[in-house]
Amino acid sequence: MDGMPKIIEGFTHTEYLTVFSAIIFGYVGAEYFQGWGAIIKNRRRVKAYWQHTLWTIFAFTLFIQNWWGIWPRTRLINESIYYFFYSLVPIFLFYIISVILFPDFKTNKDKYDLREYFYENTRYLFGLFSLYFVFTIISSFVYPDIGNVLVQNLIRAFGVLLAAGAAYFHKNKVIHAIFLVIGYIALFMFFMALPS
Repeated sequence: MDGMPKIIEGFTHTEYLTVFSAIIFGYVGAEYFQGWGAIIKNRRRVKAYWQHTLWTIFAFTLFIQNWWGIWPRTRLINESIYYFFYSLVPIFLFYIISVILFPDFKTNKDKYDLREYFYENTRYLFGLFSLYFVFTIISSFVYPDIGNVLVQNLIRAFGVLLAAGAAYFHKNKVIHAIFLVIGYIALFMFFMALPS
């Protein structure tokens, strides 16, 4: 960064990098809206499943929380290209999660059973959730974090165990219902640990 101007006509390098991140975040967010929209548009061919719907909402809420949480870290993406690349990893994980969560409605299938689809993909979905939570714990040491970081990391570690358990018991419908309730409670508790 030495020798590079910090500001070009009032536009800082951090703002420049943040615009790129915002575009990528917007694209990934659009994947969730397109997925829900496709389910609604194809409702005659789709047999909805309540757990699938609630996990899509959970994933999107977690995605939004990630966007909220990166604010204090944005100044660091200007420090090194490695920080910048590192900051893009969770966005990439959420993109893959969105691809796994929503079926491809462009195929010529007559019916889409989202219950069946959900359980075919739970191992991958919850493996990615577990990976994301591990990443967030590591990130709390890579970046200076805000709020009660110890409590946040305890909840994140619980998320790793919960997601890994859900991936392991990927066909057990009762366990997935229990994990769904616990996941929402843990997410709410995590929000409470964030500074207001």
